[in-house]
Amino acid sequence: MDPSPEFRDWANLPELPLSEVLRGLLPCLRSVYAFAAACQPWRRLLRDSAADLVRPRIPPLLLLCPTYRVVPFSQLVVAALLSSYPVPGDATLLSASRGHLVLLRRRDPFHGLHLVDALTGATRHALPLPSPHFAYHYAALAPSRRLLLFHSKHAFFSLPVGDAGHNPRLDWTKHSLPRAASFVRSILEFRGRVLGLTDRAQLLEFHLDANPPNKSAQMLHAAGLPEVSTFDRWHFGPHLVAAGDRLLLVLFMMGPKLGHMFETLVSVKKVGVYALDMVKMRWEEVDNIGAYSLFVDCAGRSTAACVDVENCGVEANRIYIAAPGCRDWYAWRPGREVPLGGQGLGPLSIQAMNHLPWPSQIWIYPRLLF
Repeated sequence: MDPSPEFRDWANLPELPLSEVLRGLLPCLRSVYAFAAACQPWRRLLRDSAADLVRPRIPPLLLLCPTYRVVPFSQLVVAALLSSYPVPGDATLLSASRGHLVLLRRRDPFHGLHLVDALTGATRHALPLPSPHFAYHYAALAPSRRLLLFHSKHAFFSLPVGDAGHNPRLDWTKHSLPRAASFVRSILEFRGRVLGLTDRAQLLEFHLDANPPNKSAQMLHAAGLPEVSTFDRWHFGPHLVAAGDRLLLVLFMMGPKLGHMFETLVSVKKVGVYALDMVKMRWEEVDNIGAYSLFVDCAGRSTAACVDVENCGVEANRIYIAAPGCRDWYAWRPGREVPLGGQGLGPLSIQAMNHLPWPSQIWIYPRLLF
């Protein structure tokens, strides 16, 4: 074989040096896309290392609402401004999940679930609902390319989702939830397991291939959390996030109610972070998350953990919150309390969330990174 550079087999480089090449391209998304476009083996390595190597080293993009323009945290991520895209006015956002916006539309002829590319706004799937009569409150894409759709505390539906425009099966499967579970509000992949979190901060594990389907979810009992009445359950909500090998829980601790009976203002007095001891199954509150930074999205019901992104202007041991009243990220330290008598975390009030169709900006990642 000719040893000259133009005849070298660049596609089959060993994984270790190729991973170092990919690491050197971060956090520039343009370079990451170019890496993925080089050949199938390189794209496959990118997908395989996205969760551990790539996503934690790229701060999420912020989707501004209601202009629906994507804005990077730093120009090192995206140098040029991205164009905005239209979102149907009748759409309800169920979640931002694995590079998609999951939208619920009730108006004919678009009645159903719409999976929209979060970066471009292109509709990738338009799916019929299992029933037009249920009040669906959350949906998410699982790692197994299944769409999970939740309509009550007791049951949910799943549907295999193929490539855009191709759905070989359109039959929803109904699954039961544990009787003691409350409303599921987030889904997370952690160490090969599919975990869920309810509005009461209950931890679930999903086994979507279980037979019968009433065994598809089980409760993982964990102690150590404060009383449910002390943290917000739905507007800000509990958030589950994987930070390296640690499973973290973010709780928005509420202050006293202010105002009168017709207009009540409830503010956040503290953002608490809890780490799960997987052996003891006990949550322990932490006030330092080390080199990690957390990005919490209240409307999209998702949270990301980033590390080694100081060059993008991200501070370690910070929680960046996309919330109502904030045109940008709102940064806060884990566990920091507001003095009694204060107004909580400034714009983070439930009152502000009740007057917007999409209650805040949301963060997204491209589909390429999943």
